[in-house]
Amino acid sequence: MDIAAIRRVARAAWHAVYDDILGEETVNEHLREGYAPPVLEQMIELEEVGLFVSTADDDVVAYMSCGMTDATGFGDLDLYVHPDYWGEGIGTELLHRGEQHLHELSVRKIRDEVLAENEIGNGFYRTHFEKVGERTTQVGGQEHPVNVYERRL
Repeated sequence: MDIAAIRRVARAAWHAVYDDILGEETVNEHLREGYAPPVLEQMIELEEVGLFVSTADDDVVAYMSCGMTDATGFGDLDLYVHPDYWGEGIGTELLHRGEQHLHELSVRKIRDEVLAENEIGNGFYRTHFEKVGERTTQVGGQEHPVNVYERRL
């Protein structure tokens, strides 16, 4: 698994989506913490976490991690596509691969949350999931509205 390539995709996607919402420094802080090589290495080693990539022209252009979040059968996923490849169906392909992994873990329903201001993310989730609620969350010391989505497996 190419950790540097996953970090490159994360950097491009996070800055494209979240700089205007959270601020560049908050995005950089999240990338430093959440995508540090030891964190990604640990995710790769954990069998219960599925980490998948999509490639185009031999380059990693998208990645997804997924796993069970609750013993009652709920799972979640994190899916990011490099902005140069948005709208090409790569996220949908990864979603289906993640669903296979989650099904093998006995996940019955995916529950995910997307910041309401994240137009790209909400567009993807509206296409593939059912919106089941709203709440707020703290990010970078500020409250942000969040849309809650579910998809039955």
